[in-house]
Amino acid sequence: MRLNHPFLLRRTLLSFLLLIAPMLGAAALLPTSLQAAGTRADDRPAIVQRQVFYDNLRVHSGQVIEGDVVVYQGNVTVEKEGAIHGDLIVYSGNVQIERGGVVSGNVTALSGNVTIDGAVGGSVTAWRGNVSLGGDAVVDGDISVVSGAISQARGSVVRGNVVRGPAVSIDLPPLPGLAAVASMPLAPKAQPPSAMEIFLGLIVRTLRALLLLGVAVGIGALLMLLRPAWVEQTRATLIERTPLSFAAGLIFNLFGLALIGLLWITVCFRPPAVLLGLALAALNLGGLAALGEEMGRRIEKAVNVRWNVPARTAVGIVVLGALIAFFWILGGCLSFFAYLIAVIVGSLGVGAILVQALRLGERAVPAPTSAAAQATPAPAPATSPAEPESSKATEPEETPAVQSLMSEPLEPVAPSRAAEETSSPEAVAHTAAASLPVEVDDFTQINGVGPVFDRRLKEAGILTFEELARRPAAEIAEIIQWPVGRVVRTQIIEQAQELAQRKKR
Repeated sequence: MRLNHPFLLRRTLLSFLLLIAPMLGAAALLPTSLQAAGTRADDRPAIVQRQVFYDNLRVHSGQVIEGDVVVYQGNVTVEKEGAIHGDLIVYSGNVQIERGGVVSGNVTALSGNVTIDGAVGGSVTAWRGNVSLGGDAVVDGDISVVSGAISQARGSVVRGNVVRGPAVSIDLPPLPGLAAVASMPLAPKAQPPSAMEIFLGLIVRTLRALLLLGVAVGIGALLMLLRPAWVEQTRATLIERTPLSFAAGLIFNLFGLALIGLLWITVCFRPPAVLLGLALAALNLGGLAALGEEMGRRIEKAVNVRWNVPARTAVGIVVLGALIAFFWILGGCLSFFAYLIAVIVGSLGVGAILVQALRLGERAVPAPTSAAAQATPAPAPATSPAEPESSKATEPEETPAVQSLMSEPLEPVAPSRAAEETSSPEAVAHTAAASLPVEVDDFTQINGVGPVFDRRLKEAGILTFEELARRPAAEIAEIIQWPVGRVVRTQIIEQAQELAQRKKR
């Protein structure tokens, strides 16, 4: 078959060209790309990077290290035909360059000896150590020694100067990490708070102060409702022994805070620190209840009003807490006064609890002998009929006065008169009252009277609130060993009257 048709001929040529053209283009571009790749590989500069070592370094024969070498702690040895193409800096360790070893840069040793038998292309510097040059040593630069000696063997070559003394300039590389720290961006300066931020902070502090004050008032009123006797006894102890209570409470609070801080630093003991903190807070709130009751009584007396017991305690706590909250809300340097007042108030209450619980400062009072026991003589032992005459002789003789009294005739009492005396209403009432059990009240319910004063009053024969209310202030002051004015200010008589009326209801 012959391809003489023009259309078929053109189509065949076109297919041939389309097949050959890509192959020819690829063949033409391949040498150019290979040449360009070779040029880039040959012309690319070598990346020189400082190498850091923290242990001994030994450059073995035939080994080459490109770039500077820094050794922080360890010895450096360059063996024969070993090379370091850069500077060598050793902070703590010796340097030894054996015969045939090469260091193309400077050699610097801060703390260690330098021994050279090979070639050094730069200078040699030893800050605290000796420099020894062997017979084959070649140093192209200077040799500088600050604190040490230089020994040079015959045949060694030093093409620079030899310097001894402190006039040495050492260009040391920075420690690892310092460059990164230095390059870190500085933190921006804190901008002063705006007026809105100050106002919002004031609102937040006020809300926190009101919340804490509400908790303290609630706990104090609840304690006064549930345990009024305990609160009153604590308040009486606080009034009676104020300096001792403050000292004991201050020591206890400071020691407790120090112990909590020490436990909090140790992460494992944080749960006990939290428990101790809660216990310390509970003691301070209990003492605050007693102190608030005393403050409420004084406010009640000053404004001449009468409140019930929980309200009076709450008012006293609010007054004390408001003073602390005021300085704390203002913030800044005034916060110091808030903490100071809180420590003083808390120490008073906690100290009163400790003094009451441990009975600190109390002295043992000997029980007095009653007048009846002193006046009644001991009965004489009965004398048996069989006693000898000698025992009768030892009995004391009666005095003339006694004999005269005994010799006088006794006035006979008529039976009717004796019956009248025994049957009178007064005698019957006295006999009935003596036969009834004696009623004894608890004087510790009176504010200002503790267990010691309660015992003293009962030893003086005052057993009930009615009896105490009838006694004058001077007599009560003499019994409990208080000034009369303090008895009047504490209102012991008025409180006894009020308690006596409550008991009758």
